[in-house]
Amino acid sequence: MPKESTQSIEDLTHQIVELETKVTFQDHLIEELNQALIEQQGDLKKLARIVENIVSQVEQIGDGNQTGNGVELPPHY
Repeated sequence: MPKESTQSIEDLTHQIVELETKVTFQDHLIEELNQALIEQQGDLKKLARIVENIVSQVEQIGDGNQTGNGVELPPHY
């Protein structure tokens, strides 16, 4: 084989190895991002439940501060 053909095959082989390395790195990164997204979705669901509970508690407290005729009692009662 001529020297030029051998060199170009070596270059192509090197480029293929570089591309495979990049693809492997990107696959790993995508998996890490996917796991982070799953964790964040779980955290958001937890926070939404917490907010719902807080809103419910505040509404119950608000209901307790009112008399039967719709007049709100002052905070010290």
